[in-house]
Amino acid sequence: MQSITIHGGDIDLILQNRNLKKENIVNFSGNVNPIGPSETVKNAIIKNIDKISQYPDVEYKNLRSSIGKYLNVKPEYIIPGSGATELISIFIKTIKPKNTIIIAPAYSEYEKEITMSGGNAFLFPLDEKLNFDLNLNKLFKFINDETDLIILCNPNNPTGTAIGKYNAEKLLDFCSKRNIYVMVDETYVEFTENLTEISMTSIVNKFKNLFIVRGTAKFFACPGIRLGYGICSNTKLLSEIFRLKEPWSVNVFAEIAGNCIFNDSEYIEKTRMLINNERKKISAFLSEIKNIKFYPTLSNFFLIKILKNDITSDFIFEEFLKCGFVIRDASSFAFLNNRYIRFCIMLPEQNNKLINKLKEILK
Repeated sequence: MQSITIHGGDIDLILQNRNLKKENIVNFSGNVNPIGPSETVKNAIIKNIDKISQYPDVEYKNLRSSIGKYLNVKPEYIIPGSGATELISIFIKTIKPKNTIIIAPAYSEYEKEITMSGGNAFLFPLDEKLNFDLNLNKLFKFINDETDLIILCNPNNPTGTAIGKYNAEKLLDFCSKRNIYVMVDETYVEFTENLTEISMTSIVNKFKNLFIVRGTAKFFACPGIRLGYGICSNTKLLSEIFRLKEPWSVNVFAEIAGNCIFNDSEYIEKTRMLINNERKKISAFLSEIKNIKFYPTLSNFFLIKILKNDITSDFIFEEFLKCGFVIRDASSFAFLNNRYIRFCIMLPEQNNKLINKLKEILK
């Protein structure tokens, strides 16, 4: 088994080691909406600042209702948590999988949580020759009688690839017949252009073995409030998760934000328009740059392979840092190496500067 290393995108540690200030940096490694948080959310928190002296509702009825309306899913299928990471952790601790398959390269926390719960993690490699698209037939052959959990990110970080609902249903049906849970991390799904074709929320009621994880850190640019949520139609499983979960893990300001954030249609549409337009523009620019291979992405970030032999990912990382840009050296992801970098979509002027710098480095 190939191991996934510790998370490599810790910007605070990166800047601390180089004595740099965060306000002087454009963070292309965080995959966070460059528009910033919604004014609706900021105003709601300011207006309700005195609620800091109150406990949130331990059952989060209003919050679950707000999320349910946003997703067109029953509120009883929703479980809020302190960021997507808490939901990933508590789900794994609840089902206690012995043998998990992780579609990789992937977010390092998946394997970390599996290992901490005493299980075994096996990485199923996405094929670079297929632009990292998931080959279901190969995955089905990789699954065995001992497998009890599959984890995939959709769209996947760092590859930007996704599995559509048609293939998702094939996977879920295959796993359901074998009593295998499927955890799908939809952290980046709201950035996709064809959301209804990618998200599995509309089929959650059909599969009791499906657990979907989402958050507000990336699309809604609110990583600081730590609001995530799980979606699952297996109410018996959700009841067990609620029983094991720490009470009030979602703080009062996250609850306030969650009660208004999903109704801000103007902000949602503005974000999608920006990301879609910039994704197309950046794709066109990247196609003109020699010495790289870029992979089609359905998310708000690009994975790049460097084809110039004398240039490595760490070199490019340091060159970008000199001009105040932090990108992700993707060599720490499983099955990738020091030929890969990842950067996210920021504001148009910032994106133009990054592309020009990349051209300069690779000329």
